[in-house]
Amino acid sequence: MSTEGFDYEAAIVVVGGGACGLMAAYQAGRRGLDVVLLEKDSRLGCNAEIASGSIPAAPTAHQRRAGVTDSAEQMMGDILRKSGNQADPDIVRALCERSPELIRIFEDELGVAMELNTDAGRYGFSALRLHNGPGRTGAPLIQALRSALAGMGNVTCADRTPGAGLITDGSGAVMGVRAGMRGEQRLGAQRVILACDGFGSNAEMIARYIPEMRGVQSIGVQGNTGDAIRWGMELGAAVAHMSGYQGHGLVCAGYGTRLVPEIPQLGAIIVNRQGERFAREDQGYSEFAREVLAQDGQTAVAIFDQRMVDVVARLDHWKDTVASGAVKSAQSLQELAAAFKLPPEALERSFAQCCGDLPDPFGRARLPAPAEAPFHGAVITGAMVHTQGGLVVDVHARVLRPDGSAIPNLYAGGGSAAGLSGDRPEGYLSGNGLLSAYGLGLIAGEHAAASLLARSH
Repeated sequence: MSTEGFDYEAAIVVVGGGACGLMAAYQAGRRGLDVVLLEKDSRLGCNAEIASGSIPAAPTAHQRRAGVTDSAEQMMGDILRKSGNQADPDIVRALCERSPELIRIFEDELGVAMELNTDAGRYGFSALRLHNGPGRTGAPLIQALRSALAGMGNVTCADRTPGAGLITDGSGAVMGVRAGMRGEQRLGAQRVILACDGFGSNAEMIARYIPEMRGVQSIGVQGNTGDAIRWGMELGAAVAHMSGYQGHGLVCAGYGTRLVPEIPQLGAIIVNRQGERFAREDQGYSEFAREVLAQDGQTAVAIFDQRMVDVVARLDHWKDTVASGAVKSAQSLQELAAAFKLPPEALERSFAQCCGDLPDPFGRARLPAPAEAPFHGAVITGAMVHTQGGLVVDVHARVLRPDGSAIPNLYAGGGSAAGLSGDRPEGYLSGNGLLSAYGLGLIAGEHAAASLLARSH
């Protein structure tokens, strides 16, 4: 395709205005380069904005103050172990080693008050290392990056201007991006960073790569159509882990909200409509989605008590869930069982497995079972949050071909790049998505900028 006749030219064009794209644009912009950020539609939000905003990082000052001993190596081990050793160890190491820097950037450069989540651990974690902004949602992090970019005169943020394809020269090197609803604009670029999300809203790609989730609700934002992955594949890029995804087994059926992951970790009991437990409740919420979807009606009932609610009551996601009406309350377990039409005898047996004399067939850790009135419950189902497969990149976030060579001038991160979770939902460890998004955004923006600045000297 001809490289002449560009409507606009920039040093770097970033496609996608979520966590990865914003961080990439920030890293390149603060180095003084001319950056254009294309965003499909910020009104749709991004997955990082509606998520809990949990960034795993180690070691950090927050951990030290809390008496938590941790390291990048320990964090790397947890991620690789959870992925079944399918994640690329070089990528995992690069992200883990840069993780404390992410927390520092948000605190020291962007003014976000970060905290270490000490309310409850996460399945697969050997130490407390999830760091959050205010209210424990992702919105303050995204807003801080947007505000920072708005103050940079060398960064142009083009909202409601989706990327529509890549422009290459005769050798296959990327030279720019087509943009606009019909691809009517041609933007020249010395470097292009693909920072779109995955393909959770693309029914055709779901049917092809993740058939078990065909027709299952996706709670990610609806603009995730896999565009960047397809563009890369058209240029001969390698892809990996296309069957991988992050599930969520704690979605409040019919309410558009979800229980926070702390609830099962604090000891909630989850039963099917027959009042029977069907899996260990404290497993990862990603793989738990499959367990819930296998039950009658693809639903289950989570039961928890006031002690657990008191721990999470201040969280914005929890407030939204309560406001939605998804949580029912009662002064006794018998009343709560009646409210959800659960057989009381079966429910008693389920409780006995967790805190009584019966052995637990699922091997759950002995957690305090719901015991303090008032008792609470919610009907939950399984859903998909976002896909984990994508373009293969190196430790500098450059997009690679199957032979390991880099496609010239092309970078990828976030949902556009292969994630850290391997081929299955059980490979997902809490925070993998944001670590990959913000981390690869940092790395891509930094490397793309450095490569151009080095060439100019």
